[in-house]
Amino acid sequence: MAIDFKGVYQRFVELEVAAENKSGLPTLDLSEKRLLSLFSTHWVKRKLITVVEAINISDEFSTSTSHRYLKMLRQKGYVELIIDEIDNRVKYVSPTKQADRYFATLGKLMIKASDEIA
Repeated sequence: MAIDFKGVYQRFVELEVAAENKSGLPTLDLSEKRLLSLFSTHWVKRKLITVVEAINISDEFSTSTSHRYLKMLRQKGYVELIIDEIDNRVKYVSPTKQADRYFATLGKLMIKASDEIA
C-alpha cells in the first residue's frame, strides 16, 4: 500500500493549526517559524549559534529582518541569549523550554498525521 505523503503533510498542517490555537503558546508568524527552524538545525547537532551567525543564517532574510525576528522570538519566550563564559562580547542563541515544547508538539503531530493517513 502506497503512503499518501501529500495527505500526511496536509493533515499535519491541519493538526498544527489546531494545536496552535489550543496551545496557549505565543503564536509565531511564518518568518518566525522559519528562523526558529533554521536555528534548530544547529541545536539538534548540539552546535552553538552566535547572534551574528543567527542574523546571517539565511539569504532569505536581510540581517536587519533576522535581527528583528530574533528579538521577537526572545520577547515571545522561544529563545534566550547566553553570554560566552570567556568572551562577554559573544552571545549565543539558545532554545528555551518553551521552544522545546513547541518542537515536541510538532514532532507528536507529525507522528499522529502519519498514523492517521497510513
